[in-house]
Amino acid sequence: MAEPPETRSPRHESGAVRVLIVTGRQDRAETINSILRNGGIALHYRRADDADQAADVIGLDYEFAVVFADENPDVLSAVLRARDQSNRTLPVISCREDIDPDQLNADMIAGATDLVALSQRQRLFRVFERELRAARLDRALREAIGTAASYREQLKTFMAGSADAIAHVQEGVVLDTNPAWNQLFGRADVTALLGTPVMDLFATESHASIKGALVACVQGRWPGDVLRCTGLDSSGNELSVELNLEQAQFEGEPCVRISIVPTARDDSRLLQELREAVNRDPSTGFFTRKYLLEQLGDAIAEPLKGGLRGLAIIRPDAFGHVVESVGSIASEQVIEGIAGILKDHVQPSDVYGRFGGTLFAVLLSRGNTRDMQAWAESLCRKISARLFEISDKSVSVSCTVGLSIVDESAPSLDTVISQAMDACKEGRSRSGDLVCMSSVDKATTEIEENDRLWVPRIKQALVDQRFRLAPQPIASLAGSTDGLYDVLVRMLDEQGEDILPGQFMPAAERNQLIKNIDRWVLGATVAWCAEKPVNRAFVRLSQPSVTDETLVRWLLEQIETAGVGPERLVLQVPEVVADRHLKATRDMAEELRSLGFGFAIEHFGVGGRPMQVLSHVPMEFLKIDGSLMQGMSREPHLQSKVGDLVSDAREKGIATIAERVEDANTMAVLWQLGVEYIQGYQVQEPEVVLAEDPPSG
Repeated sequence: MAEPPETRSPRHESGAVRVLIVTGRQDRAETINSILRNGGIALHYRRADDADQAADVIGLDYEFAVVFADENPDVLSAVLRARDQSNRTLPVISCREDIDPDQLNADMIAGATDLVALSQRQRLFRVFERELRAARLDRALREAIGTAASYREQLKTFMAGSADAIAHVQEGVVLDTNPAWNQLFGRADVTALLGTPVMDLFATESHASIKGALVACVQGRWPGDVLRCTGLDSSGNELSVELNLEQAQFEGEPCVRISIVPTARDDSRLLQELREAVNRDPSTGFFTRKYLLEQLGDAIAEPLKGGLRGLAIIRPDAFGHVVESVGSIASEQVIEGIAGILKDHVQPSDVYGRFGGTLFAVLLSRGNTRDMQAWAESLCRKISARLFEISDKSVSVSCTVGLSIVDESAPSLDTVISQAMDACKEGRSRSGDLVCMSSVDKATTEIEENDRLWVPRIKQALVDQRFRLAPQPIASLAGSTDGLYDVLVRMLDEQGEDILPGQFMPAAERNQLIKNIDRWVLGATVAWCAEKPVNRAFVRLSQPSVTDETLVRWLLEQIETAGVGPERLVLQVPEVVADRHLKATRDMAEELRSLGFGFAIEHFGVGGRPMQVLSHVPMEFLKIDGSLMQGMSREPHLQSKVGDLVSDAREKGIATIAERVEDANTMAVLWQLGVEYIQGYQVQEPEVVLAEDPPSG
């Protein structure tokens, strides 16, 4: 007799196997129980003396049955008949004194799963173990199928009843849509969109954002931000929609669920919406001049959180020719088209409207003047590229944009409007189709007067320690939490109110005070890292600090005193400074990296010789300038330029960070282009932290 399997610890009784044993002998049932328990399978069995008793209970929840077929020549066939009549898939194992090949064949033809013998305990255990595993897998499969069928019904009910337009997409192909989705996109046939590319439902300019978001969502890296896109109905009409993306399953397969939520009306805002409705231009839907001026005045009165504000005046060029071509009434359709382009181009925080006649005005909040100019240039390109179909005629039009920066020390709506209007007029005198900055922002005498005001205030603020760090998180597009921060700075006035860098930094740079501020920021950042779990802090250096041969030695003293590792600091230098002082920047970068510090080039991609800097300066990070983010989600040539920068950096093992990312669409495109990190208001505004008494230098 073969030895039974080695003894294992029996499974907990709560997971015991339920078995029906058909035998007239109790000792045989106990033998089966003993063999299985010695093999580690806890058994809960019921014994039936014969086929009649078995037929009464075979419909219960047993995992398999054992029939001692030698005791009665008809017992096996009777039990199998009872099982079939109960519509069970219960495995039935025949057990005899000996295994005969002919008998094995006969029993399995009759419907038994296998034939075993008590004398071959090892084989008996393996057969029972195999059938138990197969039975449980079969049960799990049937339960999964039932659950899937139930889920499908629930999903169909949810999709049909939802007011949201919903589609399920896999690898860019539409798997399923609900009635609201079909209605929104003008499809009467409920199956019309199934199996079609989802991109066919959206304008080309939205494709890059949607593709990037879909890929990020499939990989579980999409943060859930809303995409602002342009959809196309069955007639080719444009639809402004906001997309929500989330991971989902469709018939057991992973996919992405895209939903378009109807604009909800907040009762608390109803009065405000009604007021705005009566103050909107009927052609464009924009604020009328009077109400726009009120909104602009209110916006300028609010304190600026960061960056700069500027007013853009937009005017179509040679619009008289358009009127001559299509007529005064039809020309209003061109104005409506320009308004539609402008509406898709602004950020949620921008204030915009129709300024009268063919003029539009937009109050912009951006990182710097480069960002504003890039935004305006992108708008001009979009308008120039559009062909407006008016009845049986096609017309195109260019536009000129006048830009003026708001003086935050004494914000005046009248002044900024006048300057922007003059800039627009100057641009039109230079043939139009361009962006023109106001030429009255700072005359030489104004600069001298400004410096006389700011220099003593900056010096006193340095003495009084009236500076504060304002770290801005740098987010990983890979979904990891790396704890990276770009360290910005604020100065406090005599009343303790924040003063933004745009107000005091120009004077500091012109009057050799910027190096002092650099050292304050470095010392305060070291102290901040010593107190907080900051992984890496990016600190910018000005040109005087880059050429200061004593800076690195001073910085080493600061981190040694504070007990902060050099790897936690990343020193960053603007591309334009690195280009003008290439050797000094390269030498500093080499020294810093040899000591364990990180090094980065910021505002990259807008200088005259970016590849020269990339080739000669050893860096860990490359920060792509925020001006390239303005309109990038809709501008293929900007996407191509950023993509090339990312590829060049990747070849050298350099990580890329996109600056001043302000919307989810741009974030989605950056994800697709392979950018690793982003920073900007899309991630989070800077938060001021106290840094009292940082190390002095």
